[in-house]
Amino acid sequence: MVVSADVFISAAQRFLCCGKKKRQIPHSSCLDMAVQIIAVDQGLKPAVLYDLNGAGAEQIQPYVSSLQEAGVLTTTLRIFSINGSCLVVNSNLMKEHLSEVLKKKSLLTVDVCPWKEQPSLIVMDSSTKRMVKDMLDFFMDEEDEQPSVSVVGEELYDRWNLCTLFGILLGYPASYWFDQVQSFENCLSMTPLVVNKVWVCWPVCDTKHSSCLYSFSVPEVLWAEVDTYIKTWVEHLRSRFCKQTVLTELSISKETVTLPTVAL
Repeated sequence: MVVSADVFISAAQRFLCCGKKKRQIPHSSCLDMAVQIIAVDQGLKPAVLYDLNGAGAEQIQPYVSSLQEAGVLTTTLRIFSINGSCLVVNSNLMKEHLSEVLKKKSLLTVDVCPWKEQPSLIVMDSSTKRMVKDMLDFFMDEEDEQPSVSVVGEELYDRWNLCTLFGILLGYPASYWFDQVQSFENCLSMTPLVVNKVWVCWPVCDTKHSSCLYSFSVPEVLWAEVDTYIKTWVEHLRSRFCKQTVLTELSISKETVTLPTVAL
């Protein structure tokens, strides 16, 4: 099926504008969000975190519903809210993804506690495993209820490291972790980071709209340890990419950056 950019643009302009002035969203931003939604729909990522503007679940839900009613999506996508942040989720892929993480412990976790001299890799400990299991159970339970917007209660997430959780839910191959009981700071200041970005193109409007599908970093000091794992993740993504026909020209970019402060 040919996906129309106009459907995505009109839906975004209609439902996602927020604030007192209801400022229109630039077409390029509408197309970027469209690429993210298509990627979730096509199984290239389990979820996207909505960060286009200040729109909340009450705007995002009708936006996604309008796309489904227009027939431009192949999967029923759902909205999940965690601590005020909204995720658009491919439920089937998410359950498969979380089950795979638990089964194979296929998760790179980087310890960046501020008192460390440098970041280090840690295995998936019991608390992270419990977090993933609780989240999988939540997705399973909510699937039966079919609410328009599912809200993860504070009784669950108040003991979770949300930085680690969102990295997992968004399908990143690596997530950062810090002991939030002790501090929300990290040891990444002036630490060389290898920033990896996955780019795709969406052929629309007689042109190709290029958009970043994934962006994540790994401390350079750990790159030799994680290189093989990242390559496996990329090959798995390429395999899924070849099974869809909406997005084109998957490419990977990599650069090393050093920043005075890194917010997680």
